[in-house]
Amino acid sequence: MKLLVCGGSDIFFRRVLPALPGLGVAAVEVASRSGRRAPAEAPVALTYAEDALAALKTSPADAVYVSTENSRHAALALAALESGRHVVVDKPAFLDFPTAERAAELAAKKGLVLAEATVWADHPRVAAIRDAFAAAGSAPTRLSVVFSFPPLPAGNFRHDPSCGGGALPDLGPYAVSPARVFFGAAPEAATCRILARGEAVETAFCCLLAFPGGRSLAATCGFDTGYANRLEVLGPGLAAAMDRAFTPPPGAALPLSLNSPAGARTETLPPADAFAAFFGRAFAAMDKGKADADGLREDLLADARALAMVRKSASGGQEGMIPSWTSPMGGEAPGRTI
Repeated sequence: MKLLVCGGSDIFFRRVLPALPGLGVAAVEVASRSGRRAPAEAPVALTYAEDALAALKTSPADAVYVSTENSRHAALALAALESGRHVVVDKPAFLDFPTAERAAELAAKKGLVLAEATVWADHPRVAAIRDAFAAAGSAPTRLSVVFSFPPLPAGNFRHDPSCGGGALPDLGPYAVSPARVFFGAAPEAATCRILARGEAVETAFCCLLAFPGGRSLAATCGFDTGYANRLEVLGPGLAAAMDRAFTPPPGAALPLSLNSPAGARTETLPPADAFAAFFGRAFAAMDKGKADADGLREDLLADARALAMVRKSASGGQEGMIPSWTSPMGGEAPGRTI
């Protein structure tokens, strides 16, 4: 397989590129405005271009991986689909649900894979949680997400609304995707509060999603605290928890905490690469010639729908920019309660 990468992102060079030789990728073209290149000898043949849209017209690639700032995802993904290529897009794949729906419809029409690279669920600990609940004769009913980290450098694109910045676009996929993974259901209702703002974008939020059968997901996310990266999965008779839930390092054995009436125990899962597993799954779907052999397009749409509900609540019932408001104590307050 030949791959065109739109954007010379850190996540591509650090986490995706090393996995490609084992996934049958023989050559990669990187189209990057910054001109960034692999920091060391690459494991596959690399060529470089400056303009991604121009590269789409000339590249022999079978598939496209979009790894730019968030605001460019839609135009590049749609152009790649129009060109007849399979597409994987970094999270957030699209900044609004109508665009996600448009891209999904185009992919379906052309028989192409469209996937969002929310890769954390491809780590073996997620399957281990499912197995533990099955063994207990139970099922998850409550999910708790915490993903927050120290402030990003001033020049980071996530501070720039014109680049699709903000905590909701950046961390929203982590806030909602556990419900898709463990409930397999769409939320009935969503409430979101913006907790903090920088000069131009929101930097922290919390949300609560309610699901059929009395199930729920609560999430606190942002880039204004110390580092925390944790998922708790609760159900009758069993509670599971894992740290580094959403960015599991590929070279480390990671613990999974399980607590039941029989007592608490910890299982340690061997090192695994969630990026390699996800891209392997996406490439396998492409090779099979079935546009959605593994439900990739449906996964993207499910998360986009849930995020649309969260954004609508955060913006006071309107899609679009999240407004600031005046605190009763005076001055700019961080958000509003819906």
